[in-house]
Amino acid sequence: MKHDPVKRYFYIEKSSEWRVYLRACCFIHEKPAPGEAVDPMKFLVVKRTGGNAHGREWEPPKGQMEGKDGLRNPSDTVLKILKENVKREVSEEAHTRHISNLDYTGLVFESKEKDYPPNTFFQYHVFRAIVTPAEFRHAAEELQWYREHPAAFARVKRDKREKDDIAWYSPSETQLMGRWSPSLVAMYLKKYAQ
Repeated sequence: MKHDPVKRYFYIEKSSEWRVYLRACCFIHEKPAPGEAVDPMKFLVVKRTGGNAHGREWEPPKGQMEGKDGLRNPSDTVLKILKENVKREVSEEAHTRHISNLDYTGLVFESKEKDYPPNTFFQYHVFRAIVTPAEFRHAAEELQWYREHPAAFARVKRDKREKDDIAWYSPSETQLMGRWSPSLVAMYLKKYAQ
């Protein structure tokens, strides 16, 4: 891709007729107390590194599937590859390594980037998962430590430096960034927050 020629991104294509780059997004909810239901409005968001915490800098963990995700085992299904991709993105962006109940929602957001050639698209495949309060605290403390130690943060591989804070989503406190995050959140909440 022109915006990042170092990376190789995974796509599906039918000869030269069309190409679809695969991406994944995960809505991670706090593990509810016994007998309680998951609160669909309480999901984890991450902040773009260096961005204003009160600005439009937040989003659920999401990202593009890389070639390394799709080429490890050619016999894997696309769904299995997407699940592995979303776990990697969650670990890199949210510094959250232990999620449970990872589930594919069936929600797909499709669009195209301005610089894509004709008949080229991307799809975000949406997942949901659960995180314990302890795992959330651990991730928040790790990111806080990195903010206090910028030299150490600079040594971390670049994929783990994309985001520098974690919070629970609040429409007023953690405003959504970019072109795609608001659409993904609206689509997700339309299905689960009714």
